[in-house]
Amino acid sequence: MDNESDYKLGQLRREGWCVLERIIPRDKIRAVRAGVMASHEKAKSDYAASGGNMGRQVDLHGAPGISMIAYLSDLAPYLADERLLAVVHGIFGHHVRIAQTEFKTQEPNREDIDWRGFHSDWPHDLTDRDQAGRVAQPFPNVTMQLSVLWMISEFSPENGGTWVVPRTHRDPHNPRMHQTPEHLDEHVDQLRSIPGEIQASGPAGSALVMDSRIWHSAGANPSSEPRVAVITRYCPWWLSVEFGGRNNAVVPVSVYNALHEDVKPLYRHRAEAQDNPFTG
Repeated sequence: MDNESDYKLGQLRREGWCVLERIIPRDKIRAVRAGVMASHEKAKSDYAASGGNMGRQVDLHGAPGISMIAYLSDLAPYLADERLLAVVHGIFGHHVRIAQTEFKTQEPNREDIDWRGFHSDWPHDLTDRDQAGRVAQPFPNVTMQLSVLWMISEFSPENGGTWVVPRTHRDPHNPRMHQTPEHLDEHVDQLRSIPGEIQASGPAGSALVMDSRIWHSAGANPSSEPRVAVITRYCPWWLSVEFGGRNNAVVPVSVYNALHEDVKPLYRHRAEAQDNPFTG
């Protein structure tokens, strides 16, 4: 592991987040952004035409739909970037996979810039309607998933970069704790600013890497342009991504075969006509 990766890994363990800058090179990011934006519209159109639910990636009957990686050929080559995988492997070891792939673009011209929606991510998202992989509170001090938010646009205060509260990945509770079956007493207002919050920033082409437990919130985008982003969730071999049926979107054979060889292992468990190496 090089010095930068070692530093970022240390920051991730200590603070619960880090930014890896310009994984997508300067001379490539404009084309990638155009491709992601066009693909987002295509995915919405396809899911609407079929009667499925794109947010949950299921078809009309609730069965697994088509994974969003099928629409992200411009981004896909970077998902196994050496700098990123050095950090991911430093947390989980080498047997990892991507549990979810989702578009996370924030629309422009929002005026409520003080808005917050603090939460933790799957499998620590206690309000997931299927409670899929739901980890009970108090959380054990174990990293179970890394949420990698791809900054396809620059992230800055001017366009509402993601808010994070450093070191909250060590808190045994989700900021939505009072909304869950345990009926715990609220000790934070998830819809308001939290002391110590930081607005993550970085140039377009960077990746915000977060421990799934960290308290974070999308930022309201007051700018005149969309803040384009995609999220890929990296998890270890031992974490179930099948329970609840939410994470089972299918990677078509043609899409899987077109992936870079270093990216294929991350999606093999969801690829058509491929054995799932994590259930053998």
